[in-house]
Amino acid sequence: MMIREKYSTNIKETTLNVVQTEIESVRKKDISKTGLRLYKDGFIGVSGAIGNYDELELQERAEKTLSLKIPYPHAASRDMKEQVSNCPEIIKDTDFPAEIEALLSELRQQQPKFTFFHKIKLVEQQTELKNEQNLDLQYKDRHISIELAIKEKASANLLDAFTGYQGRVYDRNQFVQMANDICNAFLNPVEMPKGAKLPAVYDASHPLPLKKLITDLNGQLFATGSSLFSGKLNEEIFNTNFSLYQSLHPEASFQPFFDAEGVVNPGYSYPLIENGRLMAPYTDKKTAAQFDLPLTGSAAAEYDSVPSLGYLNFKLKESNKTLKELLGGQMGIFVLISEGGDFTPNGDFATPVQLAFLFDGEKLIGRLPELQLSSNVFKMFGEDFVGVGKNKLHPLASEKYMVLNMDISK
Repeated sequence: MMIREKYSTNIKETTLNVVQTEIESVRKKDISKTGLRLYKDGFIGVSGAIGNYDELELQERAEKTLSLKIPYPHAASRDMKEQVSNCPEIIKDTDFPAEIEALLSELRQQQPKFTFFHKIKLVEQQTELKNEQNLDLQYKDRHISIELAIKEKASANLLDAFTGYQGRVYDRNQFVQMANDICNAFLNPVEMPKGAKLPAVYDASHPLPLKKLITDLNGQLFATGSSLFSGKLNEEIFNTNFSLYQSLHPEASFQPFFDAEGVVNPGYSYPLIENGRLMAPYTDKKTAAQFDLPLTGSAAAEYDSVPSLGYLNFKLKESNKTLKELLGGQMGIFVLISEGGDFTPNGDFATPVQLAFLFDGEKLIGRLPELQLSSNVFKMFGEDFVGVGKNKLHPLASEKYMVLNMDISK
């Protein structure tokens, strides 16, 4: 029996391009993409279209690729209906440019020593996955994304700092306060605290410190012995306070709550590391079946491609302490710009930090000199992992921050 499945996306986006703290241009897009998948006898055929399309022509193209006999010996997801809509009225589309111009005017007045530039977006996106096996998954989301690079006018650098957030709420005064916190701390150079090892404070979703986990928890690498964590399933490899989830919870991400194969996890998350113990690498249907691993629902796909294993989203478990409580009276190194770092195959980590602030757990105190951070993945998330703070730093931003003791040098 042949099964038809449609995977469709739509994105409406208004982008304001900001130059010299003024709106330089406005760009709007409204793009729909539709993919048709045909499953039959352990094979898959796929076709796709952008915008309006002819149903018959889409079907014929999918049937042609089905004849190529691309293996897909897995059952299509079935018997599940769920809709999630996170679409608050953030700013009316028609008011968006005027409101952002008012925001930029405030920044010009309150931070005359700096210029701000890059993008501010209002985004509405929709993703649907439906098939003839009673699968009907629909996700709709609206959010604002502010990404502003900051340049001190007296500086020769291309950029000196940045500010912004991605969220479903907006308040002009609160965002100006967020930018002021960065700019005012930047103008206050301070000395590095004494000590060879100090608490570093990172955004808990920052890809750099999580990079080794993202690469080496890949199910294929794990199962073929190419991962640093291969052979350690069910072993306690990290701090018992450290738990890592593959999470598509609608409140904590801006992605559909289902993966590209229609897998929905209980509570929208799957534990990969729980209380320091390695529970599972992340997998799609093929990887889970091929290597007898738990299916975590980590398939990714373009609208017109065959689903395959991908990295979706990680979330660290928060502690029951605030950042100030986690620091325990110590000053932290708040890392804002850290480019060029990496892990070695055995898990050693080193990175330059181009911009960091002295941080008391509640506010940025002043700008630190450029520095180097180093550690090892088993120490970072083992004996040197302090925790993830339960509080946010600003009302608008959803980010939580983790504290890790790391070796520091100039």
